[in-house]
Amino acid sequence: MSCLKKKYEWTVGIRVLHWLTFIAIAVLTFTGFYIAEPFWFTHTPGTKEAYNTFSMANVRLIHFIAAYVFLFAIILRLYYAFFSRFDADWKAFMFRWLNVREWFSTLKNYLTFKPYGVEGLKTKYNPVQSLAYFAFIVASILQLLTGFILYTMNENSIRGVAGIQKLFFPVVQLFGGYANVRIAHHLLMWFFIIFVIAHVYMVIAHDIGEKNATLSAMFNGYKCEKDE
Repeated sequence: MSCLKKKYEWTVGIRVLHWLTFIAIAVLTFTGFYIAEPFWFTHTPGTKEAYNTFSMANVRLIHFIAAYVFLFAIILRLYYAFFSRFDADWKAFMFRWLNVREWFSTLKNYLTFKPYGVEGLKTKYNPVQSLAYFAFIVASILQLLTGFILYTMNENSIRGVAGIQKLFFPVVQLFGGYANVRIAHHLLMWFFIIFVIAHVYMVIAHDIGEKNATLSAMFNGYKCEKDE
């Protein structure tokens, strides 16, 4: 197969949001591990005391900033999905995974690094991609929700936070307490780690199997159309 022409697949906005989301997830994961169990700069140099050491405060600040970047990236990506003039793809990534007939051939070809070649596929995402992105959106909403619950848990002195605590308290009760909210937040982090690893594998599988520049498309926006 040879590349006849390039097809504009991803707009600048989508590409920027993609990489902002990736960076935010990477920062949130690293800082999240540190917040759960600090592993450096826990003592003042030359002592076993923590005075003059603000590593936890600094890491928490970075974590919160990355969380807001992640929040706005998800909101804007959903806006693009529903209202983009170029490609409003919400139906493709929210419901394509319900097409059970295409699952077998799609999975078979992913595992063999061959073009998935799903007959009749006319949408941007196959069922595996659709389910993965749908699960990503659901997990993102839950992660943001549990994260903001933990963020406001002990901050009664900040104006407006008490009201937010009251708003979220039914969710806390649904989880069975703040401890379970924290556990859910931690487990969801592992979902994102697994998702990123699987996503990279899937992109490479497409790039190798179809030779359509899937990997470079998220940098320059163009995929390669092939001549069978």
